[in-house]
Amino acid sequence: MEKETDVLVVGACTAGLYFAGLMAQKGFRVLVCDRSSTADLGCRYDIIHIGEEYFSRFGLPKPGPGDEDYVDTFHKTTLVSALNKYPKNASADVLVLRRVPLMRRLAAWARSCGAEIMFETEFTTPLFNGAGKLCGALLRKDGMDFHVKARLTADASGIGAAVRVKLPNGYGVENFVTGPRDQFYVVLRYVKLENPAVDKPRFTKTWPYYKTWIAPQLEMDGAILGIGANLSFAYAKRCWEQFCTKGFLPEYEMQYIEQSSTPYRRPPYSFVADGFVVLGDAACITNPWSGEGVPYAWLLCSIAAEEFAEAMKNNAYPTQTAVWDVNTRYQRSQGAEFAQNLAMLPGAVACTPEENDYEFANSIVFEDENEKGKHNIVLGLLKGVLSGGISFRSLTNLIKAAGMGGKIFKHYRFFPKKPTDFNAWTAAADVLWSKTRSMAGLAERDSEET
Repeated sequence: MEKETDVLVVGACTAGLYFAGLMAQKGFRVLVCDRSSTADLGCRYDIIHIGEEYFSRFGLPKPGPGDEDYVDTFHKTTLVSALNKYPKNASADVLVLRRVPLMRRLAAWARSCGAEIMFETEFTTPLFNGAGKLCGALLRKDGMDFHVKARLTADASGIGAAVRVKLPNGYGVENFVTGPRDQFYVVLRYVKLENPAVDKPRFTKTWPYYKTWIAPQLEMDGAILGIGANLSFAYAKRCWEQFCTKGFLPEYEMQYIEQSSTPYRRPPYSFVADGFVVLGDAACITNPWSGEGVPYAWLLCSIAAEEFAEAMKNNAYPTQTAVWDVNTRYQRSQGAEFAQNLAMLPGAVACTPEENDYEFANSIVFEDENEKGKHNIVLGLLKGVLSGGISFRSLTNLIKAAGMGGKIFKHYRFFPKKPTDFNAWTAAADVLWSKTRSMAGLAERDSEET
């Protein structure tokens, strides 16, 4: 069997379905393939939280009361110190959603836009034409291989990046494998609260120092207790056990555990190549502070759909040069911010619980929504050293991390407007990243010390 389409999307979850729908809306033939069955699509977690605003912003049907994927809405998020004090609040309408029904919603939306979806269909090999340009893929369904000819192949296959990692060296997008040191391992404990009238969470409460949180879930007398850690699930388990000794959590009875991972490294410098784009987890699109990725993946998808639709008019083949603005638009905005945060975070958490508590008390790094712009971080740090609230070592770590974060932010803000300047830019970026610390490195050091 052979098929021909304009756009082949590998992966049918939040990024792939959204991009597929956008390209179908623009009049292109779109085929989506996913190795999951219809029933298993999106079954990484039971519950997912997504800001309400993003559905309207990205033109997606918003779940609401009575829908199978809707659970609840909460209206703020709170961060607290390592000693469980000094809450920092942010107003935000966040939807509590069931992930599997949400994937069905997105699949129905993509189909309504005109996209075709093939489940239980696995990507095996990228295909190239005589000029060495990507022109589709070899897929497998029901034990049979078949070719799909496509002008554009989009990799939205998740953290494994099934297509990207099989691209030839030098094709235009880095083909690195996202290994254990480049992932954030998340464990969610679904629990029944002993005293829900008092302890039922009405919003997400996070302890950033421990990368731990409590959040609403489906059951009215329940909660989700989450923890994330770099390096491994074993290290996440150790961090959880240490956190539980603090006594910050309510009494509960365990129901079940879910675990998965998200990318936790810098994304590829370029998301596009000739006839190719990488999206979502396959592109390592996650918020370094929270590990969330869905709305930021949708942002990259919306940019990519605009640029590829223009480049593919009149049956044109989308070359990397023609769609280069996908990189420029994303990296100069959201990419620059996330790159800065990724560089800064190791310095922000490389301190003692007491120092973290001091940072919260004095709104250093962590600010309430009513405190934005009212504090000088450097001055606050210096006062902390003089008062003994922060050690000179922690001050040095944070200032160094902030300095590197600022340099990386500035570098990304000047992402090249054309591919001819890309090699020089990447060489400079490599030097900057080589001078940063990693969260995996901190985890390894902690493991050795304990």
